[in-house]
Amino acid sequence: MIENFNGIPIFGAFVLVMLGNIYYAYSTLINTKKWLDLYNTDHSALLLARILGAIIVGYIIAGFNILFTSPEGSWAYFTSLFSGFTVMAIVGFYTVEVDWKKNYEGKEGFEDVKVTKEGYIPAIIFALLNAVVLFGLSDKLYL
Repeated sequence: MIENFNGIPIFGAFVLVMLGNIYYAYSTLINTKKWLDLYNTDHSALLLARILGAIIVGYIIAGFNILFTSPEGSWAYFTSLFSGFTVMAIVGFYTVEVDWKKNYEGKEGFEDVKVTKEGYIPAIIFALLNAVVLFGLSDKLYL
């Protein structure tokens, strides 16, 4: 299994992304209300949170397939994860650090909402881990 990923560092990066995806899938799909409560987000966001969780589950299922078979030829999986996390990091940074502070912070109806750097820091980490995997498995991904 580890040899399919060219050693422990690349395998470890892959496993960390999988664990992150599992955490966020659980949080958004199963533990949804508590996850929304953590950020003082209204439960009207329940559907969108669960849709996000469902998309993540698709990546988890495909990831387990890659884990137990081989990453050969699976460039689209890793590229889409890398692209998605990169866009998520950019949008999250803009939303938390620019848009929120400029347009919503302290405004009526938004007083209790908690906006944190979790909106972009995990995405940066996962994008970097996926970049490591894309580079480290380039001999196997692009067949």
